[in-house]
Amino acid sequence: MRSGDFRALMDRIEAIEKYIYQVEQKKPPLQEIWLDNEVVCSYLKISKRTLQRYRSNGVIAYSLVGRKTYYTISEIKKLLEEKRIMRNSDSLEELAAKGLMTLPKD
Repeated sequence: MRSGDFRALMDRIEAIEKYIYQVEQKKPPLQEIWLDNEVVCSYLKISKRTLQRYRSNGVIAYSLVGRKTYYTISEIKKLLEEKRIMRNSDSLEELAAKGLMTLPKD
C-alpha cells in the first residue's frame, strides 16, 4: 500500500470515528426518551384501557401531540417504583431502545 493510499484510508477512518462520536452525543438521556401507548402497554403488560385509567386518575404524567399520547421513561420508572412492579435496569434499556426506534429520524 502506498503512503498516499494509507493516508486516505486513515482520513476516512477518522471521519467515520468523528461521525459515530457525533451520533452518540445526540442520543437523548435514557430518562428523556418518549414512548407511545403501544410500547408502554407492551412493556408494562397492561391494556390500553388500564393505561387510560392511569392517565385519568393522575397516576402517570403524559403529553399529547396531536392525537397521540406519549410518556417519558422517567414517568414509567416512577410508576414502577410506586406500584412495586418488578423490572430491572436491563429491561429499561430495552424499553429505551424501543422508544428510540419510534422517534422520527433527523
